[in-house]
Amino acid sequence: MIALLLLACSTIFPGGAPEKEVHADHAEEGHAEEGGHAEEGGHAESVTLSPEARVAAALVVRPAESLPWSGGFGTTARVQLDPRREARVGVSAEGQVERILLQPGDPVSVGTVLAEVRSPALGEAIGTYHARMADRDVALARVARLRELEASGSTSKAQLAEAMAQGAGASAAYEAAEERLRVLGVNPGALDGEHFPSRFPVKSPVAGEVLAADVSIGEAVAPGTQLFHVGNLDLVWVVLDVFERDLSRVSRGQQVRFTVDAWPGEAFAGVIDWVGSVVEADSRTIEVRLVVDNPEHRLKPGMFGRADLGASATVGGSTVVVPAEAVQDVEGRPSVFVEEGGAFEARAVTLGERNAVEVQVLSGIAPGEPVVVKGAFTLKSELAKAEMGEGHAH
Repeated sequence: MIALLLLACSTIFPGGAPEKEVHADHAEEGHAEEGGHAEEGGHAESVTLSPEARVAAALVVRPAESLPWSGGFGTTARVQLDPRREARVGVSAEGQVERILLQPGDPVSVGTVLAEVRSPALGEAIGTYHARMADRDVALARVARLRELEASGSTSKAQLAEAMAQGAGASAAYEAAEERLRVLGVNPGALDGEHFPSRFPVKSPVAGEVLAADVSIGEAVAPGTQLFHVGNLDLVWVVLDVFERDLSRVSRGQQVRFTVDAWPGEAFAGVIDWVGSVVEADSRTIEVRLVVDNPEHRLKPGMFGRADLGASATVGGSTVVVPAEAVQDVEGRPSVFVEEGGAFEARAVTLGERNAVEVQVLSGIAPGEPVVVKGAFTLKSELAKAEMGEGHAH
């Protein structure tokens, strides 16, 4: 009997739903469409956060942009310094650190003194320099005297030749001692007639800033010990790993957009200045290098991210484009959160093409609407809590 009643109900109301409920759903859809915030099959939902919760969620809201869309492919990206603009600074002789003049974050120029090291080896080098200078002066004076005697026939050419050879050897030894002092950071000219303390400066060979200082006062150091890492972050490299199959889609001079994990939702741009010459055997990838201006030093060596490249033509004209992170799956539908009156509405959207950085939004939001580009996942979580009866976050 129950089965017959159910069968009859489904015959009168296909799908088992009363006809008045179907009309109510339609009415709700029509009302939502009039408000401009319609979502297929239901009404818009929103989340309200207190100021404290909003700060904790690190939300970033930006107007949706209408941009030309270019097809492409994504790949990994890693930030590193131009090796011509960085240096790992050590010492050229053993000694003990006496003074540390700079610390991480301090700016440096070429030749800026980072620290001073007291070194017995420097004292020995100074003594050797003075001794070799005296030997050279004696040898050259002897050569000059024998030249005069040879001219008057009072000495043989063999004696003069021997003296000249000794003079050349003494001069070479002096020059070696002089160069040793320069290597230790001492100007030999400053030693003439003065006592010079046995300490040498540790200097920066590049301009930029101190990135790291692994040294302490009184520490014993030896050649090869790294004391400072200095570098210039005004311009950095971003290295991409491009699969062999995609190599034909990249070229020098091509502009590439990329993101890094530290700044989600924000795109950076650089220009390809080098395409590698060797394919890595295991991964079948080749390195592609971008040169990126970095005046605010927001890109740090060691950062990782994603790049979009390989576009050859604009696809589909201008459309609304949002960062990929802004799109969340809400109740099985791609959605973005739009800020309205202090609340964040989950707006269902229709998506188009996607790359490693951004996604096209074909419908659901309009250019200029304030879209959450960072922290959307947190809003999605709060919305899920509200649906389970826990209420909105405050």
